[in-house]
Amino acid sequence: MKNKEGYEIDSQGNIGNETIRIDDLQLRFILLEYSILSTIKDERKLRMAEQAVKACHKESGIPISELADLLVRMTKELKEITNYFEKNSEDIRQDFFRKN
Repeated sequence: MKNKEGYEIDSQGNIGNETIRIDDLQLRFILLEYSILSTIKDERKLRMAEQAVKACHKESGIPISELADLLVRMTKELKEITNYFEKNSEDIRQDFFRKN
């Protein structure tokens, strides 16, 4: 179904064009993986993370290699952000309280 602006509404109620929907799936995939890896503390963690990759691949058609690359990129970016905040935490804190 299409509305006046040309955006599609799929059977699940997602609104947007195909590109936005794919980005949405990638974001949902990253959030799912993060949730699994950060909350589950036993041997089920890796099995569930692997199942999430397979399910996202099946649902979206995004190749598993691209999903793996996405995880690697996001992990690297997260480490860089964490390192930045660890190195600059005192300056950031002082700037925050100066402005408020």
